[in-house]
Amino acid sequence: MNSKLNVAYSYSWLLPSGDTALVRSIIESLRQHAIELGSESVSDVIVLTGNEAQSARPDADHIVLFTAIIPNARSDSGPQSYGLGFSPEKKSWSWSGVVRVSSFREISELMHHGASLGIFVGMTFAGMVMEYRRNAAGEIEVEQRPAFDLDAF
Repeated sequence: MNSKLNVAYSYSWLLPSGDTALVRSIIESLRQHAIELGSESVSDVIVLTGNEAQSARPDADHIVLFTAIIPNARSDSGPQSYGLGFSPEKKSWSWSGVVRVSSFREISELMHHGASLGIFVGMTFAGMVMEYRRNAAGEIEVEQRPAFDLDAF
């Protein structure tokens, strides 16, 4: 692994609907993709409910996740958690995180794979926002724009 991690890369995931079984299959697929990318320390899929879920994400009452160290990406606290948590208030599954990267390839591939599974993926890095979503035909659409108003900067 390249030890020079110099760009903060934030992401958010949103799945507007989905039952727990669907979410678990999505997270299992993301976990398998993380393994295929060559990730280190990939955990089994973990399911948290009730107080355990709320201690991990205060607005979630159900979480499905795994942890991994994606090649060329690290969090400041060790393995990064990747998953979806259900918020009864928002009636949707979501997740967010920040990693430091030295290469965008692997982490972007994981995000693209998430979009192919039906997750709306938003990413911010280097002053740009990229959003990945799967359209009705099953193709991945990507929108890229500045993260801030260039005229006001």
